[in-house]
Amino acid sequence: MSEQLNKLINYKIFNGLTEENIKLFIPLIEIKEFSENEKIIEENETGDSLLFLLEGDISITKALTLATNKDDGDNSEKELIRLKSEYNIAMGELSLFSEDKKRTATVRALTKCKIGYLTSKDFFDVCNSNKDIGYIVVSNIANIVAENLIKSNRDVLKLTTAFSLVMSK
Repeated sequence: MSEQLNKLINYKIFNGLTEENIKLFIPLIEIKEFSENEKIIEENETGDSLLFLLEGDISITKALTLATNKDDGDNSEKELIRLKSEYNIAMGELSLFSEDKKRTATVRALTKCKIGYLTSKDFFDVCNSNKDIGYIVVSNIANIVAENLIKSNRDVLKLTTAFSLVMSK
């Protein structure tokens, strides 16, 4: 348990929590191992767990085409980022709060990986029975989501500007 605690204490989602607070989550986290090139999350699949990258490297991709009912065979993906476990990454936070629970990207192991899974039910059980902890963790998630949204907005602005410049020629 102390190995997991030493790792999890550095995740943004747990900023402001004491070691004792974080220990409430540890027995609820299920560890799964993934081989190199194995899919961890599939874009658009349903999921209700928060995931912690504990060991290894991952790639996050998004489909380049919109999902439709007809299968046109276009499985093109764009790699958004590569991440290492040293970055203390938590993923899947949006599925904790969205109604459809759809995953927004595909995550693939680039190396052998260990991923910690904390189900939505277990997450909210801890947060609801420990309101102060719940407030801090949900506030941290809100900050993470806000940072990601700001970055996405900047990226959209850059793409829109580039597209506009190309179209004006």
